[in-house]
Amino acid sequence: MCELAHAASKCKQTQFKAKHDSLIVRRGKKRAVIAVAHKLLEVGFTVIKNKQPYKDPNIDYQKLIVDKNASRWLKALSKYGYLQKQG
Repeated sequence: MCELAHAASKCKQTQFKAKHDSLIVRRGKKRAVIAVAHKLLEVGFTVIKNKQPYKDPNIDYQKLIVDKNASRWLKALSKYGYLQKQG
């Protein structure tokens, strides 16, 4: 679990990195890793218990979907005549 916690603390913009960074100053590296491992166990238990996929509260999933698909949506709209090309 500590290896997973160490890897999770390296991921950008996740609750695990935020927890690790906030604890590392006050408690030290080793205790911060243990706390993140505990958090991972809590999240894993909740995912299994509720049978719901994990969603990180720090990530805006709606924005990720729009950023990924916006160009494709605009091409489709212009293809079917809903958008006029300017220029």
